[in-house]
Amino acid sequence: MLNPKDYRKEFEDDSLKKILQERDRIIDFMHDFEANKIPKKYFERGPKPEIVYFTHLEYLKELCDLIKSRMEERNNKTVRLSPFLAIEEVISKFDDEKQKEFFNDLKSKDPELYYKYLEWKVTQ
Repeated sequence: MLNPKDYRKEFEDDSLKKILQERDRIIDFMHDFEANKIPKKYFERGPKPEIVYFTHLEYLKELCDLIKSRMEERNNKTVRLSPFLAIEEVISKFDDEKQKEFFNDLKSKDPELYYKYLEWKVTQ
């Protein structure tokens, strides 16, 4: 079995969905172990289910930490994009002339947002 840090490294580049699936797989095993529902054949091979259970606790801590950081990244990304997405929504309803007026007004009232929006737009 892998040490918990190496186990975590195996999931660091994976999607949040895959990490959540692995978390659920571990929790399912733990529930089965706690309810004495581990098949007898599992006891015939190593490592013993008790060791797997306790190792899974360590893995679960690592996965939860990884999930937390992914969720924070996702939330931060959403918050950072919110003003830009709002601008996109507003200007989509304007013709070219109204869009030009909107951006001139934005540039004079909030130049920082204006230039950040332009920077974001170029990377899209």
